[in-house]
Amino acid sequence: MEPQGTPPHRPVLTTLQVAEYRDRGFLSIPGILDHDLLGRLTATTERLWNEGRGLTAKTRHHDLAPGHSAETPRIRRISSPTELDDVFMEAAFRSVLGDIAADLVGGAVKFYHAKINFKLPQGGAEIGWHQDWPVFPHTNSNLVALSIPLNPSRRGNGCLRTIPGSQGRGPLSHWADGHYVLNCNASLSEADMAEAEFNEAEPGDVLAHHGLVVHGSEANRSDEIRTTLIIQYAAADAFAYTAPVIDSVHRNRMVRGEPASHARVEAGVIELPPDFSRGYTSIYTHQGG
Repeated sequence: MEPQGTPPHRPVLTTLQVAEYRDRGFLSIPGILDHDLLGRLTATTERLWNEGRGLTAKTRHHDLAPGHSAETPRIRRISSPTELDDVFMEAAFRSVLGDIAADLVGGAVKFYHAKINFKLPQGGAEIGWHQDWPVFPHTNSNLVALSIPLNPSRRGNGCLRTIPGSQGRGPLSHWADGHYVLNCNASLSEADMAEAEFNEAEPGDVLAHHGLVVHGSEANRSDEIRTTLIIQYAAADAFAYTAPVIDSVHRNRMVRGEPASHARVEAGVIELPPDFSRGYTSIYTHQGG
């Protein structure tokens, strides 16, 4: 179903919550997602997972880890779920998530992309330190990603980790020795990494992080899969310089407010990612070399 206009913005966060996000680059919002919506997101995600069991190769929507089979499914991402079921449209465009995004960007907000990440049990991939904005740079850095855990997210199963305040350092290089490695480890010190926090969360919680905050996650050492819906939003006046890493028919659709008539451009020199116009593999491929 296509979005029918944009709902009015109903602020849901306190002034203190918005200030915490702007200071730390990250905010945890406990128990805010509607229980019924959460249940439908979880059930639909399980159905999409099962539909991918029989795949023998990566598709536009399903990204498969090595060793995938119908008997031992190893699906690590479903891209653009808003194209696959209306419940994801409801979540991204019509639920409280749109209001949270508008609160955090400080005004009109648009959809950029969505994905469901699966961190597989017993060694599901570690995600190295990185920022989102340098992977899909925009005219300004007012981007926010909302993570919605569909099962408990813990230290032991590879929950999100963030380095508080790291968005204040601006964009860091995600290249090394002429290769795009999609991590900024070379720009970080041991002291920086020692500041990282584990962002544990329950289903129904929402985790928000700024486009420049440094984040990553450890491997899943548990026996249970970790499943997270992630929706990337951008301020209406932020326009992408490069091809999207995850394209969608819904990209740049307004979520709250009106489209921008001008781009707001932050000064500076931008280090560009590779040209993804002919397709993007995945963060797992780039970080894995």
